[in-house]
Amino acid sequence: MTMNQSQQEELSQGSVNYCYRHPDVETGLSCSQCAKSVCIDCMVQAPVGIRCRDCGKAVKMPTYDIQRGHYARAVGVGAGVAIGGGLMWALVNFVNFNFFGLPYLASLIGVAIGYGAGELISRSVNGKRGSGLAWIAACSVIGAFLVSWQTVPFTIGIFGLLFIGWGVYSAVHRVR
Repeated sequence: MTMNQSQQEELSQGSVNYCYRHPDVETGLSCSQCAKSVCIDCMVQAPVGIRCRDCGKAVKMPTYDIQRGHYARAVGVGAGVAIGGGLMWALVNFVNFNFFGLPYLASLIGVAIGYGAGELISRSVNGKRGSGLAWIAACSVIGAFLVSWQTVPFTIGIFGLLFIGWGVYSAVHRVR
């Protein structure tokens, strides 16, 4: 296979490429998608090779792409859990205190409310996850505790606080 004269001249001179963003920087790299020449400052290392900054932009995963409407639904569900869960918690406290007297049964309900809050919020936003949703879930568990405590005051010890913390953890873990 023989080369013509123009191909020989190109090889002897070497084709010089310049970065598309920095026209004064020589480079031998190019984007694997659009073939723009890029320098080492502008390149983005992707799993499929080198990309320019335009082609190498990270796309947010749909699970973590939360819109305002999702937050509105999560707040509504969280408020419902705080009120409904708080009233249920108060009822369990009342029945337990007056009839059974089992220690920490009322606090254990906090774990169930935490799991329920996380699950209901997750389902209401189609399985989305994010730190904003985790805050909403945690606040709903704390709100349920405050509603129950205002309805039927009860004493809470260190173990009770641990159970409430466990409930907050369950809620947050489900949506974070």
